[in-house]
Amino acid sequence: MLWKLTAVLAFSLAWLPASAVRADDNPECCNYNGFYIGVGGAFAKELFDKGDTDSGAEVNARVGYRFLDFLAVEAFGGYEPHFNGNSGQYTSADVSIWEGFGNLKVYPLARWTGWVQPYALAGLGYMWADTKGGVLANNVNDNGPSGRFGGGIDMFLTEHVFFTIDGAYLNPWNDASEFDQWLIGGALQYRF
Repeated sequence: MLWKLTAVLAFSLAWLPASAVRADDNPECCNYNGFYIGVGGAFAKELFDKGDTDSGAEVNARVGYRFLDFLAVEAFGGYEPHFNGNSGQYTSADVSIWEGFGNLKVYPLARWTGWVQPYALAGLGYMWADTKGGVLANNVNDNGPSGRFGGGIDMFLTEHVFFTIDGAYLNPWNDASEFDQWLIGGALQYRF
């Protein structure tokens, strides 16, 4: 419950300063075509199928190209180093996850929102999960394709530097199907 409240508060507070400071500026300032890069992190709320673990954290990197005011493609890579197992298959286990995605981001309000631009994203990728030290699943590697669905807000600090807060649901299948999760995080990015 606390993570839900934190997410709502973060989205609410992040929207206010950017829109208040930049309200008088030209909305065309941030509609651009070109490359961007970024690094970030996220809170990972596990929804694992075969047991319970503590929630974890993710570090990530992304590179993308925005080729229309309202459309971008993005390569996204993330690493979740530590989910500490509590019950079921994960009793006394540590689970770490690598992931790579190709995302499509749609900015439906980009022409009107200027410095603060909400977006929706959908992606397809692959996840590698490594479970070590468990009572029932010692040194197991599970991997498989995954979908990534979510949204976020890009907030431009300058014409080239922007901060993103986002949320996403990871929906893997095949061997990795038990590792679905919610991610809420942010990234500092630079556009060229």
